[in-house]
Amino acid sequence: MFRVEGELCSSCHGATVFQVGAFPGPRIAGQPVAMATLHAPGRFCLDLPGGSWYLHAVGGIPDDRGALNGLGWGSHGGIYGFGRPVAPGEPVLIHVSPLWRDLTHLPLIRGAMLSDDQWQAIHRAMARLHEDLSSNVEGDLERAAALTRTRLSALFRRGVGVTIEEYRTRARLEAAKALLVLSDAAVHDIALEVGYGTPAQLRRMFLRYLGVTPGEFRRLARAVTQGGPQRAQAGLVGALARWLSPPRTGTVRGEVLYRGEPTGRALYIGLFPNPVPDAYPAAWTAIPAPGPFTLRRIPEGRYYVLAAYLSARMRYPGDLASGFAYGGYGDVDTSGDLTHWNPVPVTVRAGEEIAGLRIELVDGGVIRRFGGTWLRAFLPDGR
Repeated sequence: MFRVEGELCSSCHGATVFQVGAFPGPRIAGQPVAMATLHAPGRFCLDLPGGSWYLHAVGGIPDDRGALNGLGWGSHGGIYGFGRPVAPGEPVLIHVSPLWRDLTHLPLIRGAMLSDDQWQAIHRAMARLHEDLSSNVEGDLERAAALTRTRLSALFRRGVGVTIEEYRTRARLEAAKALLVLSDAAVHDIALEVGYGTPAQLRRMFLRYLGVTPGEFRRLARAVTQGGPQRAQAGLVGALARWLSPPRTGTVRGEVLYRGEPTGRALYIGLFPNPVPDAYPAAWTAIPAPGPFTLRRIPEGRYYVLAAYLSARMRYPGDLASGFAYGGYGDVDTSGDLTHWNPVPVTVRAGEEIAGLRIELVDGGVIRRFGGTWLRAFLPDGR
């Protein structure tokens, strides 16, 4: 273990809560190994296990469940997404600003109880958008998602909360931000690389979403980056490839069985660091009824796979107070006595898939003890 002490400063007007967390990668994914909550910019302290950890911060306004709707983002060592791991004893300064926020990170859509196949279709379309930022990929999107254009558009809007065109604009701007930070390429070349015909179009989108021009963004981002600007990669292709490089994640597949009589509204499956759902899930999904499930983009680590079946009295997604059945992967005791609850952990490795997990639910209200913690994540995306 080592202790990190640092300072958080902010140009994020309106933010009432700030969260600082330690993550294994340069972007927020899954559960932080340590987290601090501040109610104003200032000093913070984190105790971290041995290893390489990136520090990320988000400032915003909590919703009625306590989840933070992020207004500004930041990282140690640079702007969000382009920082560096923290070293023991190193001075830490994180600048939280709306300029550094991830435009493609969209809050969880309440009530979007989509099936696993529907979420897969959305993720395939999103991945295709990031792979090719040009304006002529509609046919490819339909083929990637295996849906008609009308069906895909409706499903995308329902699950993501914005249209496909709006998401594409945000993805282009995120790619442009990466190229402005990682390369010395001219704004004209960057505009063409991310799918715009002229630099004027890119400038207009930057002003609309961020309030600054691309040139101003580059200057401000490099001023924040500690140790000088990140040097250019081997041209635009190398810089964009670095930004698009996939995170070190794995996949878990399985099936949830339930032999009871009640029919619930939604069934939640999540990966937790502890045998009970009392912390942040590294990944989770919701399915309308017992059956197959898939958890993707799981950071490397050791997790417990837990499930909860929620009734129609569910007040919001993940409201465990409405749970009536529960279960976990492995040798578990279903008597309701948590001293005998003994699920078996699984180890997720990058690029690998764990398949064939079987979870059998049993009736019981013990899951209600953890009401409100299932979806309380560092950021309320859940996907």
